[in-house]
Amino acid sequence: MNYIKVPSKQLKSVIKATFPDYRKRTVIVKATTKVTFNDLNWSGGTRAEYKACTVHGEEVPIKYNMSAPAPWNNPFEGQTVNLPIDCVVVEGGYFCGKKRTLYIYIHPQNMPASIEYKP
Repeated sequence: MNYIKVPSKQLKSVIKATFPDYRKRTVIVKATTKVTFNDLNWSGGTRAEYKACTVHGEEVPIKYNMSAPAPWNNPFEGQTVNLPIDCVVVEGGYFCGKKRTLYIYIHPQNMPASIEYKP
């Protein structure tokens, strides 16, 4: 897996549209065409939250609460979806009760020039 750690200020508009209260200095970016949703329900102080926006930081109007269904019957858990061009999925949430570093999944064709990516 090719993850790249970058300063959060490089993707400020995406962070503001998805997790506006994020204050850490770095994010982890991955160029990919698919995203798999995991750890949607609380387990041992850990839970993932997924939000989407455009590459320009504009909100996507459709929102789902993927952690609402019961953990043993959550239809979103483990689902893999295609990541459209011009769309970004941001994974946030908690790890052991503390806010975790954001993972930003972006289509390879939309990878910013300021972020050096080697497939």
